[in-house]
Amino acid sequence: MRIKKYIARSMREALLQIKEELGEDAIILKSRKLPRKVFSIGAQDEVEVTAAVDEDSAKPETFKPLQMSNTGVYSRPRSSSIIDMDKPGAPEVKPWRPQGMRISQVPIRETRIQPALSPLSDDKDLAQISEIKENINELRTLMKDVLEKTAVAVVKQDEPSEGWTVLRNRLIDAEVKAEIADGLIKKLKDSGPVLSDVQMEKRFAAALNEFFPVAGPLRLKKKGPVIVAFVGPTGSGKTTTLAKLAAHCCINKGKKVSIITADTYRIAAIEQIRTFADIVKVGLQVVFSSEEIPSALNECAGDDLVFVDTAGRSQRNAEHMEDLKKLIDTLNPDEVHLVLSAMTKDSDLLDIVNRYRPVNINRLLFTKLDETVKVGSIFNIVSEVKVPVSYFTFGQSVPDDIELAQPAGFVTRLWEGVRK
Repeated sequence: MRIKKYIARSMREALLQIKEELGEDAIILKSRKLPRKVFSIGAQDEVEVTAAVDEDSAKPETFKPLQMSNTGVYSRPRSSSIIDMDKPGAPEVKPWRPQGMRISQVPIRETRIQPALSPLSDDKDLAQISEIKENINELRTLMKDVLEKTAVAVVKQDEPSEGWTVLRNRLIDAEVKAEIADGLIKKLKDSGPVLSDVQMEKRFAAALNEFFPVAGPLRLKKKGPVIVAFVGPTGSGKTTTLAKLAAHCCINKGKKVSIITADTYRIAAIEQIRTFADIVKVGLQVVFSSEEIPSALNECAGDDLVFVDTAGRSQRNAEHMEDLKKLIDTLNPDEVHLVLSAMTKDSDLLDIVNRYRPVNINRLLFTKLDETVKVGSIFNIVSEVKVPVSYFTFGQSVPDDIELAQPAGFVTRLWEGVRK
């Protein structure tokens, strides 16, 4: 006898699988409802059904023409698929298994005429067969009810799924705004019905391309250096982030790199960046005003990449922001990364982004992810302002502790915050 377990979203789906693989003679031995996966996106009920079928079950025998034996009696030849010709006597009759349920709904097989089968001896055997037939009919009725109920449940696709509620609650727990979570779930629902956790995860990842755009890695030019500027509030981590990327491009990628620093407000800033430049052997230019930018760029003409550090500016200081805009306009960089701390609250993040827009920011770069538990605020601001994210940093180690922003990696951090 062949025994196999099947796991499906519903009893109907399991029965269809059993019928397709084991055939209509399969018997249901056991069924149970599996516990729901708590941290699975779109967790739904599943059932486990154990079914069995006799491996030596044969297809119904085709009646063959009557043949006359040596004794002059007509009889049907015995089939080798039903009776072993090497063993005399009647074939073994398989006992009925009361603990199981046949999956088929075909008519009951009638007893076939076989040689050497003795007639029923008494009324007890007739009563037993009658009871078996009655039990099988009851099982058929029960199976029909099960199939009808599960079919109705599958058709009701317009009813709210508990999987969407689980996903929404997890997003809220990660400090994603309710209106953003609802918009994301609506996007997922509108793209079609979801039949499994795997499909929901794929749908969720695809939707993030709209709600969480990413910039991708730095791209070199065929001619001339790529100019990358870092701007942002004081203490957001601009200089350390610049050092990580410069070291990575120079040491790990073998590119020619130069640094231009306009952060002359801090006394130790110039010496700090000069020490770093000496260690990794990259060029360094110090500028004190936007008028010195063209000369500094000429010194870097033969490089692959030029990273530009700027002084921390309060987004609410109009004079400082005007100076920064003049510097960036003169620099004309290919990329302007607004460096933001992941510990900043939602309202401040939105204020910073809006006030830095005049300096033509085209990337958001988030630092200090190691200093916060929940990163829902990052999802909120990116979803709202639609500026792509370039990198995440999560420590002080140079050139390590930095990674390219990717939706899948960010979702992992999002769920880690929920579990803690």
